[in-house]
Amino acid sequence: MNNEGKKRITDAAREIISEQGIQGATIRGIAEGAGLSTGAIYHYYNSKEAILYDIMDEGLNVTKRVAQISIEGKRHLNEIINEIYESMQERFQITPENRLQFYLAHEAMVGNEELQNKFKERYNDWVNRLENIFIHMYDAQPGPSTRAAAAWIIAGVDGIVLQLLLKTNTVDKADVMKVAEYLLKEGMPNFFLFSNKSIKSE
Repeated sequence: MNNEGKKRITDAAREIISEQGIQGATIRGIAEGAGLSTGAIYHYYNSKEAILYDIMDEGLNVTKRVAQISIEGKRHLNEIINEIYESMQERFQITPENRLQFYLAHEAMVGNEELQNKFKERYNDWVNRLENIFIHMYDAQPGPSTRAAAAWIIAGVDGIVLQLLLKTNTVDKADVMKVAEYLLKEGMPNFFLFSNKSIKSE
């Protein structure tokens, strides 16, 4: 029942956001959309931001699927690269989840400690999963370089998403994807080959 109740709440919140935007998603409105009382909402969530975070988290959690495929060794390297490439394309769509990420990030930056902790946990998870993908895909030696590379890639994706949301038109999305494909197929393998040599020579 707990999961069913949460789903009703997040489904209602998604619908309201699509019609009225993030600011229009009030606890009262979400409760009405879910067919629940406001008191019942607080049985599942302690704030509107907690509801929005769950929606964002579910929509942006693409590395988990890719990491599992990579670690289980069920696919060829090129298939895993294609999966990552497609996941990036998904992130670069103008979706409610992307808007939620930056809305909630702002709330975290201005002092919402609960959101700060949630983002810290989520980014650690994303970096850990992407680092594991690199280790298994490119036979990279785990260490500071693999973790830093994972953090850079995630930061780059977030940065492009922000530019797309702001409609800065600084670069064509197709060109961004060409560079992403090159990095996955040529750039990262060469980087980790160099990194592995540096570790062995120390």
